[in-house]
Amino acid sequence: TDSTIIQIRGITASGQEVDLGEWPSAQDEVLDLGSIVDASLFPKVRIRGKFHDIGATVPKPAQMERWQLLHTPVPECAINPQLGYFQALDGWFQGQEASVAVAVQNISAFDMDSLLMEARVVDSQNIAHIVHYRRHGPLPAGAWQVDTIRFNTLPFGGLNTLIVEANPVDTATGVYDQPEQYHFNNIAQWRFDVAVDIENPLLDVTFDGMHILDGDIVSARPEIEISLNDENTVLLLDSPADTAQFKVFLTRPGGSGEQIYFRDGQGNENLQFIPADGPENEARIFYRPSLVNDGKYMLTVQATDLSANVSGDKDYKIGFEVINRSTITEVLNYPNPFTTSTRFVFTLTGSTVPTYMKIQILTVTGKVVREVKMHELGPLRVGRNMTDYAWDGTDEFGDRLARGVYLYRVITQINGEDIEYRATDAASYFTKGFGKMYKL
Repeated sequence: TDSTIIQIRGITASGQEVDLGEWPSAQDEVLDLGSIVDASLFPKVRIRGKFHDIGATVPKPAQMERWQLLHTPVPECAINPQLGYFQALDGWFQGQEASVAVAVQNISAFDMDSLLMEARVVDSQNIAHIVHYRRHGPLPAGAWQVDTIRFNTLPFGGLNTLIVEANPVDTATGVYDQPEQYHFNNIAQWRFDVAVDIENPLLDVTFDGMHILDGDIVSARPEIEISLNDENTVLLLDSPADTAQFKVFLTRPGGSGEQIYFRDGQGNENLQFIPADGPENEARIFYRPSLVNDGKYMLTVQATDLSANVSGDKDYKIGFEVINRSTITEVLNYPNPFTTSTRFVFTLTGSTVPTYMKIQILTVTGKVVREVKMHELGPLRVGRNMTDYAWDGTDEFGDRLARGVYLYRVITQINGEDIEYRATDAASYFTKGFGKMYKL
């Protein structure tokens, strides 16, 4: 009259227990659970026995000698730091590629048909990003597999956590990728800090290779070079997509500012982009406009590096003037008076430089004592000029001349035609192509 009842409860992956039923059990009887327990839903089961001695004055229920759950075992893998190698995640600069290698070993006597690895980074805002998801081949009993995880640190400036998981749990179903005995030893994590780029890049603008002052006269067909130099040697401005880091605006005489795009609506190139190509992270833009209208212009440039640092608190702005007619202003010597040497200063307008230029130095009686040819003056450009040549007060033979007053005559031509003189406030110091200097 004794009663022996076996109860079976299934335990889900989340730990919830579900009654699957109970059955009377005779001695040495084997209860087949194949149709009762779905291992995909209940990776664990709990067995409970109820024993009763019915109707006895002194109850003596049956005593259990032994019970056993017969099953096909599942494998068990674990992250093994002694077999793997770990590359330190410290010292990374934002934009560098980080990498860490993790070893996973099958520590059971049963083969795994494959090994799925997942890695995610929890950023400084506590948001998780999956950076690695890879399935490896079979992992036999006792074997081990090294999985190398690589990811770019660009989105992860600041303090982060890298979590690596072997045979991960499907977040939707709560079930492992494949059955396994335990999961607590499948997870490894590291805290790491990524240095953030907060330095402003350096913006530089030149016209025909020269830095101009605000309001200077420039060529009607200038070559404007815009360069952006960033100290970050990881996030290089070396891709055509990096043209988005630049914005160029031109305000024409009497008009409003218009943005100059790298290509116009017909696909023609307005701005030429030269990517960074060396250890120095410097990208350049060439803008070669044809400015047909005389007047005052304004160039505005906005630039940022790949870390979104702007080149300055304010946009770069430079005003300049264009005069399409080829002219030359008064040619003055500086300093004047002078003791050891003096150079010649003048401004050219138009779009081309003189093809012929000569400066004759004369005594007050009209005797030429020194004639300076064009090749001696140094490079000329439309706009402000100060000659490389400096007269040291000597004659054609190198003999030092006496102190006193000297005259100089300037001859300039373009293709055989004299260049028109354009009068300025210095007209009283330079008349009809002649100027006067004092040697002390």
